Amino acid sequence: MTAHDRSISPAPPAADSITVEVRLLTSLSKFSEGRQSSEKIDVPAETTVGDLIRRYRLPLNEIARVLCNGRDMNPGTYTGGNLDLGASISDGDVITFAGAALDVPGVRSSAV
Repeated sequence: MTAHDRSISPAPPAADSITVEVRLLTSLSKFSEGRQSSEKIDVPAETTVGDLIRRYRLPLNEIARVLCNGRDMNPGTYTGGNLDLGASISDGDVITFAGAALDVPGVRSSAV
């Protein structure tokens, strides 16, 4: 930057933080507390899935799926599997928390 160049550039994120997108879907969207059901946030680099669950105050018994970039992080949750609260996340990840499907009046479930 020269003495005559007074432009300001945004500071790069600190090396010890990452940016992730968090999505709250279906019955969990009520926990967005007036925010968008999807938002980008900066978190410490060592943040885990459990940290995000605590940050958004998501009840464990209401979480049906946790996806990272569209891939299921907790296969078997529907059949009694456990959420991996210590699962790590990386810069740029999209973490989706989905609850049970919402009941829609007049629409029948395909589940038998």
